[in-house]
Amino acid sequence: MSRAKPFYYLVDGLTDENAHIIRKGLDVIADIKEVQVSVGRSMVETLAFRDVEDQVRLACDVANVHFRSRARL
Repeated sequence: MSRAKPFYYLVDGLTDENAHIIRKGLDVIADIKEVQVSVGRSMVETLAFRDVEDQVRLACDVANVHFRSRARL
C-alpha cells in the first residue's frame, strides 16, 4: 500500500458540534489514517492514502455544513 498523504478541505459553517460529527464520520473510512477538524480555520485535514473529497462532502452533508473546496497547500 502507498504512503498516506495530507489532504485539506475548506468547509463553511463549522461549529464544535458539527466538527465532531464530521470527525466521527470520517474516522470509519478505511483509506483515512487521521482526521483533524479546525473550527477556527474552517478546515478539515486528513492523512489518507488517496483523495477522499467525496467522503468529506458526504460528511459535510450529514453535519449540515457547506463544503467549499479542496485546498492545495
